[in-house]
Amino acid sequence: MKYKILTQISEFLSKFRKISSIKRVGDLMIAIKFDGDYELIFDLNKSNSAIYKSNQIQIKEYKAPFDILLKKRLNSAKILNIKTLKNNRILAINVSFTGSYKELISTLYLEFTGRFTNAIICDENGVILEALHHFDNSTRSIKVGKVLTLLEGIEIKEKPSQIIENFDEYFQDEFAKISLKNLEQIKANKIANINKKIEILNSNLNTLQTSYELNNRANELNQKANLIIANLHNLNDYDRDLKLMDYNGNIIQIAIDSSPKIAANEMFKTSKKLRQKAANIEIQKENLITKLEFLNSLKNAINASKDANEIEILSPKKQIQKSEAKFSDLVENFYINGYKISLGKSQKGNEFLLKNAKKDDFWFHLKDRASTHVIVKSNKLNLSEEITLFAAKLCVQFSSKSSGTYEVDYTKRQNVKIQNGAFVNYINYKTKVIKI
Repeated sequence: MKYKILTQISEFLSKFRKISSIKRVGDLMIAIKFDGDYELIFDLNKSNSAIYKSNQIQIKEYKAPFDILLKKRLNSAKILNIKTLKNNRILAINVSFTGSYKELISTLYLEFTGRFTNAIICDENGVILEALHHFDNSTRSIKVGKVLTLLEGIEIKEKPSQIIENFDEYFQDEFAKISLKNLEQIKANKIANINKKIEILNSNLNTLQTSYELNNRANELNQKANLIIANLHNLNDYDRDLKLMDYNGNIIQIAIDSSPKIAANEMFKTSKKLRQKAANIEIQKENLITKLEFLNSLKNAINASKDANEIEILSPKKQIQKSEAKFSDLVENFYINGYKISLGKSQKGNEFLLKNAKKDDFWFHLKDRASTHVIVKSNKLNLSEEITLFAAKLCVQFSSKSSGTYEVDYTKRQNVKIQNGAFVNYINYKTKVIKI
């Protein structure tokens, strides 16, 4: 954030009279709504801080002490003064909140200082009430209860800045530039990770033995074991290189690592395991293919996304919870604004969702065609338009490989009647049109 740009923005913001709402919408992003409906995002990202307009999806609600105090002191507060501190990339927003008993004077310092970006809330005496980052070093102490030491002004050397004539256009353009850069980087990182997983799955699939190969190996071991047992009376415990005649009169050479009796028993056990593996090989193959199809759909969804927060919802950094790990082959869970959205990865996954959904949960499915089933855990609440659209979009993205316009029906689970497996009839539904 350039100093001369920040100075122009602070002059522009000085025309507003009230902070209607304020909240954190990202780890280092604060959304402030001025005079009812003019909302800006103050992005304190260390590498690329900025101020812009945005309609991004909010991933989660923040409830840290900083967030609680931010709302308490600045929500619905009267703006007293907004200024850029002299020779510093720091925006100071001074406000007054009149409560039931007294007036609270607060100052929010938004420090766009590159390496040490921060947001600090102080009282009328300059005492720190809360901050995004707390630290204590020889230069400065940001600790609750201490008087804030303002950074000294410096000689700022920067290239000439544009004169902002239309602030709406500037904020929108700034968002477009930053979001495009972030989006491409996030996509590249997420897709690289997915490609690694796809490579491993393809390798596993390609090296997967056929049931024919496994049964042949099982038969071979079983025959050798029987041959050893039939000749045990002629063998010594210390024999390791055996030359035995099979039932057709052929000499068979068998190398073993233990006594003939123990080796034969191990061959019988291995033969049995190979037969079991052969019986389950198609299930294993189907599971690998299902995982590959899901990852490819996920990659396509990430590639098509135009929202960094949406990508984080699709492919979060947080690892899967242990309680959900045992169902990860059946369903995938996504979290947005406190809602849990689950989709079936296969026929069995769809059946699992239908069986375990509660009556007030919402069910999504493509109209008049086969698709993955999507369940939104509602906790008896109505769905917002944002959640409804996101769930419907997921249903399309993980059901179809081609772009186009799709209709997605949705209703409460209690209106869905299972006919057979994942085949259902449903009533009292609504329809969302999704274009991908």
